[in-house]
Amino acid sequence: MLTVEQIQQHFIEVLNGAIRRPALYGPGEVGLHYAMSNVTYVMETDDEWSDALAERGAWSSIGVSGAVRQLMPETEQRAAASVYADYAREHGWLTLDRVLTSDEYGDLHSELATWCAVDRTRADVLARFGEPSVRIGGIGDQSLGYGRRVSRSCGSTPGTTRVLLAGRCGGQFVESLLFTPEGARRRPAEDDDEE
Repeated sequence: MLTVEQIQQHFIEVLNGAIRRPALYGPGEVGLHYAMSNVTYVMETDDEWSDALAERGAWSSIGVSGAVRQLMPETEQRAAASVYADYAREHGWLTLDRVLTSDEYGDLHSELATWCAVDRTRADVLARFGEPSVRIGGIGDQSLGYGRRVSRSCGSTPGTTRVLLAGRCGGQFVESLLFTPEGARRRPAEDDDEE
C-alpha cells in the first residue's frame, strides 16, 4: 500500500509534468486545473487556489486562460501554465531545474523593465540570464521561468517566433506584465461591444 507521502509525491510529479508540457495534458488549461486540484486535495491545503489566483487578477470565469487571453497573444496555454507554476512554486510543489541565487534573482528583477523595453529573442534571454528554472512548452516555442525558492518567481514568455513578448514578476497578474514592443504589437485587440 502506498503511503500518504508517496501519493502526494505522485500528484506533485503530475503537476510538474502538466506545467512543463501543458499540451500533453489536454487542451487549454484542463490538465493544469485537474493537476492543481488533485495536489491541493492530497496536500490537504486550506487554500482555495482559484480564489488566490482571482485575487491576483489571474483568474476569470473560464480560469487562468480567460485572464491571459485578454493580455497575451498566441501563448495562452504556456502563459497560463506559468501562472500555475508561480503558484506551485510558492507552495513548494514546483521542482526547479535551476534555483537562482539571490544575486541572480536581484539582477533579473532589477533589469526586467529595461529588458522588456526592447525586443529580445529567447537566445538573448538565455545569454543574459542563463538556463531557466523551468521551461514551459515543447522544444520550439517555450516560456521560460526564473525563480528562487524563497520569493516570487520572475518569468518571461517568448512567442511563436521565439521573441520575448513580456516579462512578469509576481504580484497582481495584469500589473506585473511588462510587454516588449513586439509583445505590445501582438496583444489581442480589445473587443468593442457595440449595442
